Amino acid sequence: MGEFRENLAQMPLEDQRYLLETLPGFLVSESDTEQLHRLLTDFDFIESRLYLFGIESLLNDYEEAMQSNVWASNEKLKTLKLIQGAIELSSHILVEDKTQLAGQLWGRLISFEVPGMQKMLQQAKSWKLAPWLRPIAPSLTPPGGRLLRTFIGHTGWVNAVAVTSEGLVISGSSDNTLKVWSLETGKEIGTITGHTGRIRAIALLNDKWVISGSDDFSIKVWDLETTEELFTLTGHTRGVRAVAALPDGRVISGSSDNTIKVWNLETQTAEITLTGHKGWVNAIAVLPDGKIISGSSDNTLKIWDLETAAELFTLQGHTGGVRTVTTLPEGQVISGSSDNTIKIWHLKTKEAFFTFKGHTKGINAVAVTPDGKRMISGASDNNLKVWSLQTGEELFPLKGHTDSVYAVAVLPDGRLISGSDDFTLKVWSLDTSEELPPLIGHTNRVNAVTVLPDQQLVSASWDNTIKVWNLETTKLVHTLKGHTDRVNSVAVLPGNRIISASDDNKLKFWSLETARELFTIEGNTRCVFSVAVTPDGKQVIACLSDQTLKVWNLETLGEVYTLAGHTDWVSAVAVTPDGKRVISGSFDKTIKIWNLETAEEISTLVGHTGWVKALAVMPDGKRVISGSFDKTIKVWCLSTGEELFSLSGHNDWVSSIVVTPDGKKVISASDDNTLKVWDLETRQVIANFTGESSLECCAVAANGVTIIAGEASGRVHFLKLEP
Repeated sequence: MGEFRENLAQMPLEDQRYLLETLPGFLVSESDTEQLHRLLTDFDFIESRLYLFGIESLLNDYEEAMQSNVWASNEKLKTLKLIQGAIELSSHILVEDKTQLAGQLWGRLISFEVPGMQKMLQQAKSWKLAPWLRPIAPSLTPPGGRLLRTFIGHTGWVNAVAVTSEGLVISGSSDNTLKVWSLETGKEIGTITGHTGRIRAIALLNDKWVISGSDDFSIKVWDLETTEELFTLTGHTRGVRAVAALPDGRVISGSSDNTIKVWNLETQTAEITLTGHKGWVNAIAVLPDGKIISGSSDNTLKIWDLETAAELFTLQGHTGGVRTVTTLPEGQVISGSSDNTIKIWHLKTKEAFFTFKGHTKGINAVAVTPDGKRMISGASDNNLKVWSLQTGEELFPLKGHTDSVYAVAVLPDGRLISGSDDFTLKVWSLDTSEELPPLIGHTNRVNAVTVLPDQQLVSASWDNTIKVWNLETTKLVHTLKGHTDRVNSVAVLPGNRIISASDDNKLKFWSLETARELFTIEGNTRCVFSVAVTPDGKQVIACLSDQTLKVWNLETLGEVYTLAGHTDWVSAVAVTPDGKRVISGSFDKTIKIWNLETAEEISTLVGHTGWVKALAVMPDGKRVISGSFDKTIKVWCLSTGEELFSLSGHNDWVSSIVVTPDGKKVISASDDNTLKVWDLETRQVIANFTGESSLECCAVAANGVTIIAGEASGRVHFLKLEP
C-alpha cells in the first residue's frame, strides 16, 4: 500500500471523500506544483479519484493542474500530460471496467522514461484488489500522438457523423440507431431509435434538428434536445444515402432510387424531384450560391439549379462511383470516389484540376479544415489521410481504425472525428507533430499466436508474414516471408520447426534455426484455415475451405486421407494429447470428434447456435472447450459428447481459446476487443484486458501466467497475469 493510501485509510470515510474531492483544486489554488505533481503521479490517488468521482473528474484534475503557469520543471509537466493522455485514451474502457486502470496505464506508458512515471507504474504493479493482466511491452496506443479518444457504443458500422456548435456529436449506424455524445466527456448522452434500416446519412438544421436518411427508404427529423422524432418524410422508393440542409430550412435527399428530392418541412412533402443520374445518389452538398451538387455511383457529379429544378451540367472524370462530395469557400468542389482518388473541380471550367492519389481503396468521406488549408479523407483501406490543399501533398496518415472509414467531421478547433465500420468513433488532433515509435506487432490482422518450447513465440498475420519473438524480452527475432496471401494458422513441429497455413492454399514448413522455408505442401487449391500437429510430430491435420480436413504424413509428405462430414467451412482443429482423436469445429455450428487411426467420425457435438471458431483440449484429454460466434464458450465431455457447462460474458464472437497448463483456467479472445481469463472451478471471469480492436487469437506460456494476444490492428500483446 502506498503512502497516500496509508494516510487516507487513517481518516473517517467522510473526510476521505472530502479530501479526495478538494485536494487537487486546493493545490492548484496554492500553486503548490511540487505537491500537485506528487499527487497526480500517485497511483493510489488516481485510482481512488476514478472510483469515487469518475473519469471526467479525474481528467479535469490534470487539465486544471497543467493550466498553472508556475511549473518549474517542463519534465514534470510532460509527465502529467502523458498520464492525462493515457487516461483519456483509455476512458471508453475505464467507464465500463475500472479494474483495468493499472493495465491500461502500463500498456500506454511503459515506454516513457520521465520523472515519476516509472515510479507510478511500479506502484500500480502492486495493485492487489483482483487478478489483472499487465502488459509487459508497449502495445497500446501511447499518449502524445494524434489519436485522443475513442467512442464505443454502436453495434454496427458508423456511417455518418455530425457535430453541433455546442460540442454534441451525432452518429448514425447500421445498427439502425443514432447516438448523441458529449465531445468533451466521450459519454453517450442518448440513443435515438425509430429507423428500421441502416442509417446512411445525417445533417443538422440550425443545431436544433437532426435529419437522418436510412435504408428503410425514409428521412426522419428529430428534436436534438428531446431526442424525439418530429416527423418522417417518405417518397423515395429505395434507401436514402445522402441528406443535406438548405439555408432556407428545406432538406435535400439522395437515394438508391437514383433521384434527388427537395423537401418542405412545413408541409412534409417533396417539392422537387431531380432525375438524371443513372446510379445511386451517394452524396449531396450545397454550393455557396444555393445550387447543389450530387455525386453518384454512375461515376459523375451533377450541378442543379433548385429555382428551375434543372440540371445545369455534369462533371466527368472519375472511373468509379462518387461516394462523397464537399465544397471549398471559393466555390470549388472536392469529390471522393471508389476509384481510390480524390478530385478538385473548377465549376467554371467544369474540369478537375487536381487529383489526389494515395489511398489503396475507395474514398468514402472528405472534409476540409476551417482554415481551408487541409483536407482529410477517409477510405475503405481503414485509414484517414491529411492533405495540403495548397501543395497537394499528403501530410500524414491517421491510423487506428481497423475497418473502413465512412464518416469524417472537422471541429471548429481543428480536431477531427471519424466513424468506421469497426463500430467506433475516434477523435484526433491534427496539430501534434510528435512521432511515436511503432507498436509491437504486424501491419495487419494477427490470426494466430503459438508459444514454442524454447521461450519463443510465433505470430501469423494477414500481412502474409510470420514473426518469431523472444518471449522474455518481447523482441522480434525473425520475420518469415514466403506466403503470398494471408497466414491463418501456425503449429509447432519437433526439431525447432513450425508449419503455417495460408489463404494461398499452401502449408509451409520452416526451420527456426535458419529462419528459412524447408518445403511446401499444396492444399488442393483450397484456402487452408487452420492446422494442427499430432503430439508425436508425424501427422498434420489441416482445415480446408471445401468443408473437409486433410491428414498428411510428415515423413512421406503424402496425403493419408480426408475427413468429410461437415456441411460448411471447417474453421478450427485440435488433437487430443494421446494423438488418437481429432476434434474439428465448423461454420455449420457443430463439433465433430474423429478417430485418427480409422478416419471415422466418432460423434458430433451439437449445442452452439453460431459458427464454432475456436477449440482447445484440456491437458487430461477428457474435455474439449469450444468458442463460437454465439458469444459463448462451452465445455464438453469427450467420452460422452455431453455439454458440461457454458461460459457467457463476451459481447461478440469468441475467436480463440487456450487452456493454462494446469488445466484450471481458460483464456478467451473475442471480437468484443477483450481477453478474458476464466476460473473453470468457479466458472467466473477473474481478469480482463481490453485491446484497441478485436482480439483474434491468444496463447499461454508454460508458466501459466504469460499470455499473448493478437489483435485485428496487427498488435501483439504480451501480458502477465498478476495475482
